[in-house]
Amino acid sequence: MRAELARQLRRRRTWVGLGGIAAVPVVLAVAFLLADAGRDGGGGGGDPTGLFGIATASGLNFALMSTAATAPFLLMSVVALFAGDTVSSEASWGSLRSLLVRPVPRAALLGRKLAAALLLSLTASVLVPVSGLVAGTLAYGWGPLLTPFGALEPADGLVRLAAVAAYAAWSGLWVATLAFALSTTTDTSVGAVAGTIVVIIVVQILDAITALGSLRELLPVHEGLAWLGLLAPDPRWADLSRGVLLQVPWAVAFAAFAWWWFGRKDVLS
Repeated sequence: MRAELARQLRRRRTWVGLGGIAAVPVVLAVAFLLADAGRDGGGGGGDPTGLFGIATASGLNFALMSTAATAPFLLMSVVALFAGDTVSSEASWGSLRSLLVRPVPRAALLGRKLAAALLLSLTASVLVPVSGLVAGTLAYGWGPLLTPFGALEPADGLVRLAAVAAYAAWSGLWVATLAFALSTTTDTSVGAVAGTIVVIIVVQILDAITALGSLRELLPVHEGLAWLGLLAPDPRWADLSRGVLLQVPWAVAFAAFAWWWFGRKDVLS
């Protein structure tokens, strides 16, 4: 695990991914300052969370808005990058076969690579609210967290922000395992990452089609906004619990496929 993580940290794409996702809240802060956005209290018709209109109320609000803005797609794309590049990149470099020559079972090798990818994905999930909190506090000061349900004291708001970030990170579990599974089937990391991003888009489109009815409840993104319940004075645990549990069968299925496929794969490079 330590060797695999060190290998990933030496790669340029790791620092580009982490640096890029951390820079997004800073860019948003500059854009808000230049446009004086949100000071009229208007949230805009394209804001399903109601957080963009109050993003400039405090640093906590800005960090929450940054998390809400990046979690559905941008953060998931970074997760796909970290998980989809693990096995396929080794195959494209021709080093995967040499790794398997060592006295390490294939299952153990996959486990270490997946653990490293998940750790990097978790780091990316943490960087967004931290960067947003720093940028937002410098731009708008420290104060209570305003929510669609009322105001929370800064200490309580900080705890709620951490919980939202944790839920956003967990919601990327299906993306990480899917990208990892695709990484075992191809020798090009671009194919695994791009394939995962296409699936993310398709699944989100399907979840928006109300004609699918109860079938949408099976999609891993269906409870993507359940973290809003964490902002209520009394957190709404029902939707959150469904969102947490919804990740499990998808993650298990994708991970099981990765182990099954890689276990029978004839590695030639």
